[in-house]
Amino acid sequence: MLIPLICLFLGIILCLYTVLAYRGNRLLYRFPFFKSLEGNLFFSLGFFLLAFALILGIVGYFNYINAILLRYFRILLATVGFFIVSYEIRKIVITNYSFKDLKLRLQTRTISEFKRFNRYLELLEVLVSRNLKTRYRGSFLGVYWSLLNPLIMTGLYTAVFGTTFSKYYNNSVLNYVLAAFTGLVVINFFAAATNQALVSVVGNGTLLNKIRLPMTVFPVSIIAANIFQLCVGVLPLLAIMTLINTKNLLNVVALVLPLFALIIFSTGVAFLVSSLYVFFRDLPYFYELAVFFLWVGSPIFYPAAIVPDTVKMYLGLNPMSPIIESIRQIVLSGGSPDLKLITSALLSGVIILVFGWSWFQGLKSQFMDLL
Repeated sequence: MLIPLICLFLGIILCLYTVLAYRGNRLLYRFPFFKSLEGNLFFSLGFFLLAFALILGIVGYFNYINAILLRYFRILLATVGFFIVSYEIRKIVITNYSFKDLKLRLQTRTISEFKRFNRYLELLEVLVSRNLKTRYRGSFLGVYWSLLNPLIMTGLYTAVFGTTFSKYYNNSVLNYVLAAFTGLVVINFFAAATNQALVSVVGNGTLLNKIRLPMTVFPVSIIAANIFQLCVGVLPLLAIMTLINTKNLLNVVALVLPLFALIIFSTGVAFLVSSLYVFFRDLPYFYELAVFFLWVGSPIFYPAAIVPDTVKMYLGLNPMSPIIESIRQIVLSGGSPDLKLITSALLSGVIILVFGWSWFQGLKSQFMDLL
């Protein structure tokens, strides 16, 4: 169900990239190869065909056009677009670069990027440490508040819905408890991390006006602090639950994959909302509603089986659903991890991360005028 949404996002990103490359946006001037694509109409046409083939997937999902005809039409568009892009890239590389030139550029850039990455990690470590110390100074439970909240909410949901919904979990209230707990862990991490990241750039505006720093480090440091909180508080409990239920170490190891999908998905949203907040200071009020709709639209305290088919088709586009269902499948079932669910979760996370990062990079040049 998530594949059409992923194709839609990928198609939009391709369209955005094509427009930037064709117009010669200054963001791409750092890369000589991309600069050489400026004004190349043939190359742009190829990428637009690829993007259009991807975007048409959402049309096929809702059955607006005959599925078989649409599938062949998309294959034709994608094939033509791929050959056009491949031909243009090959022509540009052969015309502008020799093998020795490419090798020298790659070596120089690798060394430069490695040094920059080390400085980025050092700064990230300082910001994460500062964030955690500020957040839990004088707190009795510290990072374990992140564990207490879903436990209390799980108890509340079990008292209200446990008996009714247990039939969807092999008539076991305990299974419902575990299912509700995993759903709450996911949504709590997402809500906490993205809400804190939303104000991260604006909140450090004074620092940015004094020192030149990479702006992406601020939302990333918030996500990293919440990852530490997740690993110390919730992850050990999830691992123990998985081992007791499945008696399979493979499931315990596989638990990392949907959690990684959750992290990269949250990072992508953090980039998006933190950049938008620089321009729209009323965003937190709207974002609270967005998180609430995402919470209601995800199978957290209720099983996905009770959702009517007419509504399920739309809820299936929710990128949080495969993450929650994947974690539940790994923790609760005795079988092997469902690779289809894991793949859907990872793909949705990667698409949102790329989109959010691209959006942040496109707007960050205007931040300093508003901070």
